[in-house]
Parts: sequence; C-alpha cells; structure tokens
Amino acid sequence: MSLSVQLIFKSAVAERLGVSERTIEKLVAARKFPPPLKLGKNAVWAHDVVERWLGQALAPQQAWEAPKRGRPSVLRNA
Repeated sequence: MSLSVQLIFKSAVAERLGVSERTIEKLVAARKFPPPLKLGKNAVWAHDVVERWLGQALAPQQAWEAPKRGRPSVLRNA
C-alpha cells in the first residue's frame, strides 16, 4: 500500500494559521489542535489534517448570514 502524505513543519503551520509557533504548541497542549508527528527534533503535521482543522474552525464563520434588513431586535426596546 502506497501512502502519499505531504508533511509540513511547525513553522509552516504557524505561518499558514497566522500565529506563532508557541501558539501552535499551546493549542496542542490544550487539545485544541491535532498533535504533531515527531521526527527527531521536528514536529510535523499532514497538510490535509491542518486544512481540515482550519475548515472546521472556520465553519461557524462560513455559516454566518447577515441579518435581515431592518433594525436589530435588541435595539427596538432601548
């Protein structure tokens, strides 16, 4: 069985997500981001795992819909 996986280093993951490498470490420690595969001193992730995580993290934002026209109900009683 042949498995073709693109691995990316922690620095590339941090750059892709727009955060620091330390933030990636904190997210992993808090179990909010998938754990890395350790290759010697290097931490790597499968590219598709990072993209899937990002897609799940963005799902609420992508599902958001603009409110209907008119004044928001919160302000009507003010």
